[in-house]
Amino acid sequence: MEKLLAFYFDDTEYRKLRRAARSLHIPCEAVDAADYSQTLESLAAGRKNPAVSPYNGGVPDKRLLLICGLADKRLDALLAALKKTGVQTDYKAILTPSNRRWTVLRLLLELGAEAAAYSSNQSL
Repeated sequence: MEKLLAFYFDDTEYRKLRRAARSLHIPCEAVDAADYSQTLESLAAGRKNPAVSPYNGGVPDKRLLLICGLADKRLDALLAALKKTGVQTDYKAILTPSNRRWTVLRLLLELGAEAAAYSSNQSL
């Protein structure tokens, strides 16, 4: 199922994101920080695990867009629409079989580590 999940977007950026998603008829949903301990697959499916306690810790101040279920051509169209509407995001990720059981926090840690590794390689 096609869906976009938005994490840590302010109102202005979220409105831009929704406009881009609406132009392609892709559902878009903002995820509350209390759900950062849920798995990515449960959030994408819209079925939060009631046994998971709400997250109440600090939230990384990084905007994350999780892209779920888009085929290559639809992904290309989405990226073009995001650029056209000027959506600003720190990270974009795709829901995959490898990361589907991760929590939002784990995904943010992995993306942060990748960004740091990329930055250190650029300075060489």
